[in-house]
Amino acid sequence: MRTAHIFWDNSNIHFVGLNQVLKKVEPNVNPKLFRTYFKGLLQLASRNRKIGKLYMAGSIPPQTDSLWKHIRSQGIELELLERTNNNKENANDVSIQAAMLRTMADNMGKDHIFVVLTGDGAGAALGTGFLADLERVHKFGFKIEVISWESGCNRYLRSFAKKNGVFVPLETHYNKVTFIEGGRSVEPFGMLI
Repeated sequence: MRTAHIFWDNSNIHFVGLNQVLKKVEPNVNPKLFRTYFKGLLQLASRNRKIGKLYMAGSIPPQTDSLWKHIRSQGIELELLERTNNNKENANDVSIQAAMLRTMADNMGKDHIFVVLTGDGAGAALGTGFLADLERVHKFGFKIEVISWESGCNRYLRSFAKKNGVFVPLETHYNKVTFIEGGRSVEPFGMLI
């Protein structure tokens, strides 16, 4: 069984779902009630494969926020970073990419797959960012997979994944990876290959 290393850009996945996909799929739903279903995303990313590294970076939440506690309960290694003075995320992508490259270096010569949950392709022209680092991972012989909202995925990242690995559009799994608080529940996946 192939080992899957999973790297998760939660803000990209959540906010594209909230700001782009929700409007199309459930236009009458109050956006404040939209939720990402972490367990469903994890099921989709792992697909019954052995999980090696499972990593997500995020911003330090308010003291009463239970989100990160829930994420850790799913077995996800979480690095929390301070937000900027303007309340923006600070280096989350870089943290995820560094973890991805360290995992690559630690597993050279092994038949592993790198699964990245993001749509962010920024920085590729400069040799940085998720696309550039996935190109490196692929060049060193690892399989790659990108899981993203197709409507919010960088076209070069999507094209690279389709040509050199697997691209999984989240739109086809919308009701399994999102729910509406106090409204629509999550649908179960059933069997995933």
